[in-house]
Amino acid sequence: MNVHHISFPRLCAAVIATGALILFSGPDALAHEDKHRMPDHLGMDAGNTELAMRPDGFHYKRGHHAYAAPAVPLRDRQGRKVDFAELMEFDGPVLLNFIFTSCATICPVQSATFGQVQPDLAAIDDRYLMVSVSIDPEYDTPRRLREYAELHDARDNWVMLTGQFDDIFAVVRAFDAVYKGENKMYHRPLTFLRANAGAKWLRLEGLLGAEELAEEYAKLLRPEVN
Repeated sequence: MNVHHISFPRLCAAVIATGALILFSGPDALAHEDKHRMPDHLGMDAGNTELAMRPDGFHYKRGHHAYAAPAVPLRDRQGRKVDFAELMEFDGPVLLNFIFTSCATICPVQSATFGQVQPDLAAIDDRYLMVSVSIDPEYDTPRRLREYAELHDARDNWVMLTGQFDDIFAVVRAFDAVYKGENKMYHRPLTFLRANAGAKWLRLEGLLGAEELAEEYAKLLRPEVN
């Protein structure tokens, strides 16, 4: 597995740029965090958060894996039913991550990166699909996902999904994104990229800025020029 470096100043800029998310979450989200903990089988590993706080920068890991998308019914931000397996049959580039809207740790950075990278991806190849799956479906209703999407200027090809907990967990498990512990605030910063429906997934573990993610996207689609 390859390890890449990211500059700490770039991470700080991303965190500052997404400070509005914490304010946006408001007291209801904070109260929700106090009352709702993920069960043991869907906890989080804080190790990557510690890496992200190193003053000399931090690493993100790269690896290629084959993941089988489960055929579970989810809901998009318009409340429409989405079969996850059918969605993953999209025969073009796909970028996927796991977030929740009341998160005040790594999700703001991941979502800011997705928001900021959209024009860069379109300039490379505009046939892509972005997918963010909420790991807090009880709180993240379609309405909250719509508000979150507006906050990040999400384009139509950025799909945000919620659903029943068991169905969400099936997706988390399928992508080997299960984490330990009870507090979902410490979930692992994972981003997944795939060139087409028949390709393996590129798994990126760590917080990436828009520039790094765009570079990974370009390498994935145009390996002959990298």
